Amino acid sequence: MGSLSNEKVDMEETLSKLPEDPTVNGEKTWRTKSCIPSFGDYHKRPSLLMKGGGELSESFHDRMHVSSRMNRKASVTTCAISKASSQRQRITSYLGLGLTGSDDHSFDSVDLFEVSTTRMQRLVMEMEESLKLISCSASSRELEDWACLIYESMSAPSRTFHSVQHIFDISVGADPICKLAIFFHDIVYFSIDGGFNEKQELLIGDVVEVKNADGKQEIRISDKDFDVNTKMVIDIFGFKPGQLLDPFKGLNEFLSAAACVRCYQGNLQAAQLAQIAACIEATIPFRKFTDDGKSPCDILFESLVFVNVEYNLGLQEADLVEAVQRAADLGNRDLENFSTPEKAVFLSNTWNLLPESNINLRNKSVFRISDYAFALKKMTGFFEFLDPDTIYLSFRNSPRTLAVLEKKRNKAFENVKTALIYMYCKSVSIGVVSAISALSGGDAPLALFLGDLPEPHYVSTSIEDFIEAGDPAEGIIVDHCVFNLLKDGRESESNFDIKNSPLAAYLYSLVGDKGVEEMLVHAVYPMDKDNATKLLRLIPEFALANIVAACAEIAITRAERLDQLMVDLMGWKK
Repeated sequence: MGSLSNEKVDMEETLSKLPEDPTVNGEKTWRTKSCIPSFGDYHKRPSLLMKGGGELSESFHDRMHVSSRMNRKASVTTCAISKASSQRQRITSYLGLGLTGSDDHSFDSVDLFEVSTTRMQRLVMEMEESLKLISCSASSRELEDWACLIYESMSAPSRTFHSVQHIFDISVGADPICKLAIFFHDIVYFSIDGGFNEKQELLIGDVVEVKNADGKQEIRISDKDFDVNTKMVIDIFGFKPGQLLDPFKGLNEFLSAAACVRCYQGNLQAAQLAQIAACIEATIPFRKFTDDGKSPCDILFESLVFVNVEYNLGLQEADLVEAVQRAADLGNRDLENFSTPEKAVFLSNTWNLLPESNINLRNKSVFRISDYAFALKKMTGFFEFLDPDTIYLSFRNSPRTLAVLEKKRNKAFENVKTALIYMYCKSVSIGVVSAISALSGGDAPLALFLGDLPEPHYVSTSIEDFIEAGDPAEGIIVDHCVFNLLKDGRESESNFDIKNSPLAAYLYSLVGDKGVEEMLVHAVYPMDKDNATKLLRLIPEFALANIVAACAEIAITRAERLDQLMVDLMGWKK
């Protein structure tokens, strides 16, 4: 909600001044139930995504900025007045008053607030608008139930990237079918969320059987006679009853699609449900071509051809091609971050993924050095394995669309390369801290050696008070983009880490790419004393003294042991 106005507002005077066709700084707006245009209208009103009549931005980051700006403009003007007017009408209805009120119940006491939609309101409004655009509808109770399911699922503490905001980020300009899929495409993250929540269990708990065997969790599709729409979803995904589901090959997407179709099935036709499920299937990421040369979209098309006949959907071939192209569009929207033009933004979004798959990082106050090192190891391994050619999908697209996708792939390749170098530098820096910790008493909370994360009303001593990276030394080869990201920071801070990396920047400036490569050999997880000693001996002597002395100033309980550590290390060199 925006800031509260300190001034009382004459409601009659304010409402009388509201124009019939309101404008905001010369740009035409329109009134809906909430007086904020649904993003579903943006594809019909491209002027709303332009600034000063300029061209539409192709940048994901810019689109988010512009859409947020337009949303805010609308809320500060027409919406604030209309919301207050709606509130006034309700009050008069509740109290049985006339529209003008009375001396005893004056509307002079009603403040006019700057109002913007809540996320729940926006979910309801955009679902309702999307349904209308395909000549469907839902009751207020249904819309509320769906919005609550989505909101509760994607607002769990585990969701640091795949949150409700992610829905809005990727839905700008999407068509109604795609948008109806976007609302549900990430509601299930089984391993990250720790299983189903209560609402999910009631809705799709019968779809899978969960067993724990030998310390491992197995999730299989139930071997039972499902309703026709659940069977259709299984066929669209190419799965079978009784099949073991892989969390990296469609588990979450399948369950999200099953939940989505069960919610919509009383309001949409089967052909529409199939196209929505296909959109969610296409969000299974990073799939390679098969040995016989088929792409994920080729396989999806074959599944839709089968489903169209098996369930008598009545779709023509052109409809099926369009359905797969739409699905590919959602898959690409979901991974848009990889082609973000600004590397600092890309890394910020990537960093927000770390706590989702690393429970210990969700509590920023207590995670240990080893927790952070393990999280970095997993993320680095993912990027080493990632083939940028598998990120973006296409299916029988026009040359123009293919050219756009090629630009995205090229940008994704650059971002992945930058991210890897960045993570190697971060891995070396946390490896050094882990080595110092291992040789001075063992693993400990990261804050013991590096200081507390900054808080709004509390700032303590930290490693950057003692260490500052200068320009890379002469003859030291570095990736200057990565060095600047380490020194100056990602776009934003995460909940568990500051945006800049003073220790990593300091080390990188001294040892460069070659030194980082050598040090990575010993920056192992879990850290042991042998690798710890070898790692620290690769650091220039003056830099090692600087780092250990800084740690001794912060980790006061280990100061004497750290002093002795330096004596031992320097004695070896002598």
